[in-house]
Amino acid sequence: MNERTQILIKLITSHIILIIGLIFISVYATKATFLFLSITQTVLCILYFAGYWEFFGQRFRKFFSASIEFLILLAFAWKIYLGINNDANAFLLLILSLIQAYLLFELIKIIIVILKKDSNAPDIEFPFKQGHYLITDGGDSRISRLMNYHYYSPTHRKNKTNNSMLYATDIVKFTNDESVFLPEQNEAYPVFNEKIYCPMGGIVVKVENNIPDNKPFAGNYTYNTGNTVIIKNDNLYLLLGHLKKGSIIVKEGDKIQTNDLIGAAGNSGWTERPHLHMQLIKSDTNNYWFGKGVCIRYKNKNLYKNRLINM
Repeated sequence: MNERTQILIKLITSHIILIIGLIFISVYATKATFLFLSITQTVLCILYFAGYWEFFGQRFRKFFSASIEFLILLAFAWKIYLGINNDANAFLLLILSLIQAYLLFELIKIIIVILKKDSNAPDIEFPFKQGHYLITDGGDSRISRLMNYHYYSPTHRKNKTNNSMLYATDIVKFTNDESVFLPEQNEAYPVFNEKIYCPMGGIVVKVENNIPDNKPFAGNYTYNTGNTVIIKNDNLYLLLGHLKKGSIIVKEGDKIQTNDLIGAAGNSGWTERPHLHMQLIKSDTNNYWFGKGVCIRYKNKNLYKNRLINM
């Protein structure tokens, strides 16, 4: 089974089949009815805030979530009409209560990532200039892996780069609120070849410009950030990765200003589909990969998963 098919199955299972299955269980459950309904509601909230909606599209996200919410309320009203039965044996109640407590704990962490204010973090300019953009992973990944996988990624932890990726952010573009459901050509992704502008002025300390772009979901990616530009400003290092081969126009040693053109988004390095990887690192040495990740803010607001940016 190829990577695209695996991801397709995971997305449909975790975003659609799971919640619809919980709806059916809630409707037909004759024991612990309220607990089943409350678990379903919590899962819907988690999916809405932390799901991977870039492939389904924002229109589907809103319509699907609203439809499931309606079904939950309808099921709740139906159960009230019939008389809610929350009786069950102690073991079942304990298991369902523990599941609900865990889900609420995860939901609280998601909300903390969204609302958290890192007032000491620098404000940057957004690296794209026109269109609608979606943060697909972002925010404090140590608080919630569901919002940002980077810190807890086994691969990053193995390579000891996860601390520098604490706030690593991935960005894609969407067009006319339509879905881009796992196409197999780079050109089918709206972000591919999109111009990237400097988010923070400084000195260019590293440029990699010759790594071929991957075919989406081809597997066997080399562990690196592909075609990369790293900008140093005092003890802060801003990394822009997965750029398109040959698109970078700056050179090592260049002094660049905010909003200067850098290159174009691509699909190079350790990535399965076109997107821009951006991370800010604080390091007192040039060994920035082992520095500490710094929060990335735009317009005085953290970049967190599923935040929409309209330029």
